[in-house]
Amino acid sequence: MNYKPFLLPIIFSAAISQLLVSCSDSEIQSSDVPEITQSIFIVPETFIGDPYNSYASSDEFYVNVNEKIRICGIYSLDGKYIPSDQSIIYYNTHKWTIDNNEASTSSLYYKFDKPGIHKISFESVDHLGDTLLSHATVYVNTPTTVSLQSPPNRYNLVNGDNPDGLELSWKVFGIDPWEASVCVIYASYYRDKIWDSPLGEAECSQSVDLMGRLKKDINENGDSVNHAIDNSTIYWGVRALTKNSRGNIEQAYSEVFSFSTKLDNEGKAIIEIPVVCMYSQYPEKSLLNGVIISKAGDTLSSFSKVKANSIITKALPPQSNVKIVVCDSIRTEYGCSSMTVDLAPGTRTLTDTLFLQDNIKPNMIPASTEFDATLPLKFFILDNGSGVNASRITAIMNNDTLKTVFDDYTLTVPNKCKKECNLVIKAEDYAQNKIPEVYWKISTVKSVTTVTGPFSGTEADK
Repeated sequence: MNYKPFLLPIIFSAAISQLLVSCSDSEIQSSDVPEITQSIFIVPETFIGDPYNSYASSDEFYVNVNEKIRICGIYSLDGKYIPSDQSIIYYNTHKWTIDNNEASTSSLYYKFDKPGIHKISFESVDHLGDTLLSHATVYVNTPTTVSLQSPPNRYNLVNGDNPDGLELSWKVFGIDPWEASVCVIYASYYRDKIWDSPLGEAECSQSVDLMGRLKKDINENGDSVNHAIDNSTIYWGVRALTKNSRGNIEQAYSEVFSFSTKLDNEGKAIIEIPVVCMYSQYPEKSLLNGVIISKAGDTLSSFSKVKANSIITKALPPQSNVKIVVCDSIRTEYGCSSMTVDLAPGTRTLTDTLFLQDNIKPNMIPASTEFDATLPLKFFILDNGSGVNASRITAIMNNDTLKTVFDDYTLTVPNKCKKECNLVIKAEDYAQNKIPEVYWKISTVKSVTTVTGPFSGTEADK
């Protein structure tokens, strides 16, 4: 913070008047001269008002890279801050210098696009031609990230007795030279409780050894675990804490990784396959059939009548390049999907979710080609996949949007056609497959309305 004596015109005038009136020697004491000073503030870009009401001035600031900020120069008189809208009488010019870039304003909006140490200065010239100069250093933080390294995510060959300990390692990026850091390691048998289960602290540049037996003997239901068919899965993560010289603390969390213990079953492998029919509104109506095939093409196992959105579990001999094929035999528009996995001895492997996708458009036909002219028109919209999304159906007759009712595969629209009309119906299923762009010709003669089509949608505007 810089300051200089500043003689207000009103005080100066009063002193001259005193000399003229008394015609005697008069002296202005230094304690009678107000001091004007200037300070630098950095506040968020969205802050409204004078910054000294909520923030402190400083010659050191900490911001994040690309953080949008407002850098302000604020004046004070005898230690009391002057509101920005009242400070214009105290200066002639302003100049900011930021990393050798200049700007002439009392405050400016800015962001630093590079981390590191940045220098700023604020120079003012007052009405008497004197100069005030303030400097500040801005420490621009590198974003901190944490990357887990070992064991790799979903590793399933851990010795559950863990006689030698299991190394947990990670890397932390973005710790700046002016920051101190510490890492907290978390682990739990339950994924949703991991961040409530700290194991302890370590230097962020080091790894730790997880000691002790890793097998879980009692499950969450209080039952004994059969280690021949059930493994134990442990979820873990790391939180990095960084602190600057001001004591400001920031934290960054890693992803959550997991590892699992080997089975005690003389080398057999168990596979779990989650299967989902994407966007299906009727998973209970799906029946899944499938087969598991070896690299040589031999059938290792098969299954049928499995409900969608479930997990298929099979015990298999360990081997590589095992192919899994699953098909929906009821909701046939889902077709089939497959994946290939490796099965290591003594492991229980949970595969990625196998998604069956509906890529087929719904079909639409009129319920009849002739209707009573006093009754609404009806169309069947059929979809044997994810199902028709009733909220996405629109019907337009000669540019007039009609009210629609969809129930039990049947679309009902009012018949407002008095003579010749074009009817455009737009619909899609929950997988966002749209019906073809077509229109129907509606013709009403006396008491009968006739529906013909469909015709290409591009001809509807002709």
